[in-house]
Amino acid sequence: MFYYDDNDLIFTTSWKSLSVNSKFDESLKSLWREKEDEGLFRYKYKEENVIMLPGKYGFLAVLNVDRGTKRRKPNIFASVLEPFNDDLFNFTKVNAGEYLFKFSYGSSISSNTDDALAINTSPLGDFHSLILPKINSKLPQVIDEYSLIIAIQLLLLSESPAIRVGFNSLCAFASVNHLHLHLYYLQYKMYLEYCDIEQFSGPCHKIIDYPSKGFVFVLKSSDLLSNFVKTVYIMINYLQQKNIPHNIFITRALVKDLNVNDFNNSRNCVRVFIWARISSGDKRMDKFSPATCELFGHLVFKDKSEFSEVTESSVAKILTDVTESSFLLIENDIKNLYLTI
Repeated sequence: MFYYDDNDLIFTTSWKSLSVNSKFDESLKSLWREKEDEGLFRYKYKEENVIMLPGKYGFLAVLNVDRGTKRRKPNIFASVLEPFNDDLFNFTKVNAGEYLFKFSYGSSISSNTDDALAINTSPLGDFHSLILPKINSKLPQVIDEYSLIIAIQLLLLSESPAIRVGFNSLCAFASVNHLHLHLYYLQYKMYLEYCDIEQFSGPCHKIIDYPSKGFVFVLKSSDLLSNFVKTVYIMINYLQQKNIPHNIFITRALVKDLNVNDFNNSRNCVRVFIWARISSGDKRMDKFSPATCELFGHLVFKDKSEFSEVTESSVAKILTDVTESSFLLIENDIKNLYLTI
């Protein structure tokens, strides 16, 4: 069991401190490597080829052929709010060795947690793991305030600016209808960590001048996490009730204020990106699939020919095609949701 409290949350870090590990980082990484040595993964994660695509957005293209050929075949879903189905694969059915540890906010005396972290047996990045909130409650892949809070807490338990958390709803490339978020380390500075954003309505911002059209919320160290999550969840709940597929990506980021001496490396806040998008439909195992990582700019390719031909403009068109129509459709509703906050 991994216990933590507010004193363990780290708000300020730097790309100059990549070698520094928190207690959480050490626990996760050492156990993950043990699982790798035990042969519990479908393949050993390796970056076969990595290219920072020339252009403004610094897209990171990664070739990972194994993820296209060796991962579990995903299920296909018809609705964002599809109920949990115990007949399908879920994370209570995995090999017990795939669990890294359970974790709990607060003291060992008062807590009775069912929150777990497990390896992703088909990793797309370093130390790719699954956050499994209330795993034995068998919740469907519909994010709630509780799971969003623990996801942000786990990110803040890390000393690393490279830690990321992502969520794919059903019909937005989620492959399992059992509540889970993705956690991994991406050891590259990414455009959306520091790019300009535009205040849109209340605490809601818009991503500007970026192909994935969406919204962003900023958590600062002075903010109360529970209040922040309630605010973010207003939009998520709207998307769920309207049956609109969506992707969420959480990353450390930069607020440019007078206390920051090193804009290039300092990371002093958290950005939560939310993209409404067109339905993902059938999930081709070997083809480029614009899910949450891809909308963020981390492009996972499983096909060598697709990878060899990729350009910033070709990817930008795909990301815009996936997000723009949904963004324009809900933009006014989202503005109204946050006008009084």
